[in-house]
Amino acid sequence: MRKSILLILFAVVIGFSSVLEDLQDEITSLVEKVSPSVVTIFVIKEQRDMFPIPQIPFDFPFKFKPFIRKERAVGSGVIVRYYEDKKIAYILTNAHVVKNAVRIIVKLDKYTERKGEIVGMDTKTDIAVIKISTKGIENFEKRLAKLGNSDELKVGQLVFAIGNPYGLERTVTMGVISALRRSIGITQYENFIQTDAAINPGNSGGPLVNIEGEVIGINTAIIAGAQGLGFAIPINLAKWVMEQIIAHGKVIRGWLGVMIQNITPDIAEALGIREGVLIAQVVPGSPAEKAGIKVGDIIIEVNGKKIKDARDLQFTIMKIKPGTKVTITVLRDGKKLNLKTVIGEYPEGKAETRGKATPENLGLLLRDLTFKEKQELGVPYGVLVEGIYPNSPAEYSGIQPGDVILKVNNHPIRSVREFFSLINKLRDLGKTKALLLVRRGESNIFITLDLE
Repeated sequence: MRKSILLILFAVVIGFSSVLEDLQDEITSLVEKVSPSVVTIFVIKEQRDMFPIPQIPFDFPFKFKPFIRKERAVGSGVIVRYYEDKKIAYILTNAHVVKNAVRIIVKLDKYTERKGEIVGMDTKTDIAVIKISTKGIENFEKRLAKLGNSDELKVGQLVFAIGNPYGLERTVTMGVISALRRSIGITQYENFIQTDAAINPGNSGGPLVNIEGEVIGINTAIIAGAQGLGFAIPINLAKWVMEQIIAHGKVIRGWLGVMIQNITPDIAEALGIREGVLIAQVVPGSPAEKAGIKVGDIIIEVNGKKIKDARDLQFTIMKIKPGTKVTITVLRDGKKLNLKTVIGEYPEGKAETRGKATPENLGLLLRDLTFKEKQELGVPYGVLVEGIYPNSPAEYSGIQPGDVILKVNNHPIRSVREFFSLINKLRDLGKTKALLLVRRGESNIFITLDLE
C-alpha cells in the first residue's frame, strides 16, 4: 500500500514537472518571437527654463532670460508597421518619451541603430508614432509585432511586459491583468490596463503582451512608491491614435461640446437610473447646443449605442468623424428624446479657438451653484469646480475639484456663463493672468489662473 502511494506521488511530481517544462518552453518561445519588435529609444531633449541673468552694467531687478537645458532620456517602443517599398517602419511609443526631443536614436539590436523621426504625437492619450529607415536591414518583416484585441481582455489573464527599464535592454517581466478601464488622472483620455507585471522607468512605450505573443497594450505609467501597480494603454486605442497620426500627422477627434459627470449612487436613486451621463454644462455654439441638449439632460444612447458612463461617451464621440450626423438619445424629466446634430471637430489648436477661453482649453469643468448649496457653503454667489483636465492651466494653477470660484479680478461670479465672459474680456484686453478668489473648505484663498 505504502509503495503504491509513493509510486502515485512520484508520477504526480513527474507529471507536474513536465507541465512546468512545457510552460517554460512556451514562455521562452514567446519572448524570442516578440523581442525583435521591441526597440530602445534614446532621446536628447531641450528644456527651456527662465533664470535671472544680471547684465553689465548690472540691472535691478534682474532680467529674466531663457536658458536651454539639454536632457538625456531612454524609453521603449514597438515596431508595428513596415513598408517594404518605401523602406520605412513605424514605431509606437509614448508621447512623454519623445516630447521636446531634438534628437532620437532607435536601437533595434546590438549592432543596428537608426535615426528616429517623429511622425506625430498625442498628449491626450500619451501616444506617439516615430519612423525609421530600414535600408540595409534584411528580413525586416520578421521584426513586426503582432497586435491583439484589447476589447477581449479579462482580469486575471497572464501578460508579459518587455522593455528597457533603466536602460536594461529587453527586460521581460510576467504578471496578470489586475484590472481594466482604470483612470489615474495623467491624461485626458484614460482607459488603462492595470497589471502587476513589473514596470519601471524606461519601460514606457514598450509592449504589454498576452500568452499568444500579441501586443495588447503600450506600457506607460507607474505610481511612484507603489508595488505591482503598472498601467498600459489598450492597443485598440493606441491603434486608432496611430492611424490618425499616420494619415493626418495629428489626431482628429469628434466633438459634442458638453461638460459631463457620471451618475452617482445618490443621483441614481433620485432619478431611478443606473446608466448614462449627466450634462453639467453645454458649450455655447457647440453641436450639443444646436441639437437642443440642456443642462440636466442624461445622455443614454448615441446612434442607438448604449452609453454606460462618462468615459464611454467620451471615447464614443472622440471616434466619430467630424461632419457625421448622429442621434443623441437623452432622458429629460423622465421622458426619452431623440435629438439630432452634426458632430464637430475637437477645437484643439484651431486659430479661431485659441483666442477664446473655453472649458476645454482652460481645463475647468464648472457648474452653477444651487440655492441650497449657497446656503450650505455660506456664500452669496460663485460657481462650483466639478473637475479639472490633466495638464491644463487650471491644474497648473492649483485649482481643485470642490473649489468654489467667488470672484475674478474682484468681480463677483454668479454663473458659469458670466465666468467665461469675464475671462474672455480679460483675454481681449491682452491680460495673461486672472486673479481668482476661491472658497476651499471654510477658507478663502487667492489663485492666479494662466490665460495664455
